[in-house]
Amino acid sequence: MAEELHHPHDALVRAVLSDLAEARSFLQVHLPADLSQSLNWPTLRLLENSFVDEDLRSSEADLLYGVEQVSGEGAVWVYVLLEHQSRPDYWMRLRLLKYCCRIWEMNLKEQPRPGALRPIVPLVFYQGARRWTHATEFAHLFAESTRDWPWVPHFSHELIDQSGLRPESVQGAVKVQLMQLLMWAASHPDAAWMEQVAALWSSLSSDAPSGGINYVRVFVLYILATQEAASAQSFREVLRGHVPEAGDDLMTYAQQLLAEGREEGREEGREEGRIKERVAMIENLLHEGIEWSVIERVSGVNAGQFEALKQQLDD
Repeated sequence: MAEELHHPHDALVRAVLSDLAEARSFLQVHLPADLSQSLNWPTLRLLENSFVDEDLRSSEADLLYGVEQVSGEGAVWVYVLLEHQSRPDYWMRLRLLKYCCRIWEMNLKEQPRPGALRPIVPLVFYQGARRWTHATEFAHLFAESTRDWPWVPHFSHELIDQSGLRPESVQGAVKVQLMQLLMWAASHPDAAWMEQVAALWSSLSSDAPSGGINYVRVFVLYILATQEAASAQSFREVLRGHVPEAGDDLMTYAQQLLAEGREEGREEGREEGRIKERVAMIENLLHEGIEWSVIERVSGVNAGQFEALKQQLDD
């Protein structure tokens, strides 16, 4: 549960779009029609890789799909980058190119001598509070006078900007619709999303996980992680109007969340206590004039590790 709370967007997106039927419904709606028609969708597969920088996981999530072309000319990669930032990022295109290069590098490691690089279709999915205003062409990061130079990289990405989404216009399979609505609601907490989400909720079952995933739990934890307590309580009442027994799911998972949070807190307290004991023991040995070579044999801690333990207590 900790992963779903620390990285709620990433956890939600991966849970929903790892279901290939849901992913197809999402991609077919949002990719250009001519491209969508050129792809053999039953061959869609998900690669279990992430190319996002670790320090950006709270604001980005990514998924890489492979799919064959109807023409039989080989596979295409569809790279979905979900931007969870509240405002558009001008430099996102530079990161996107870096991620695409990581994908090609991965491919070269697996197939050292391919006849050609596999094409990547980059798709940026954005649901921030502000409308996306930046160009989708990479060359626009350069001064206008140099954009047409042959030495300037030229590629563009597809963009889904749902910052101005109208809840009634959301498309895709049920779980995809719920994913989009809840992510949008996280950036628009005062918007009218509850009735639409509650109406879709009735098709979910907390007793029959799909593909090993309990999607009721996934969506409930996302709401608890991204909405204020009062908003979550309001949604519970709205949900009861559509699915009377479902309102209890919010309380069930909220109670689990509190219990796990208390247990994590207790474990952190126990670990801090162990660190304090070790630091105190080493300080006593140093006070008695014991050399570090002896202390290291006795405690398994060297001078550098000792300083790191003390830093942990100070943080």
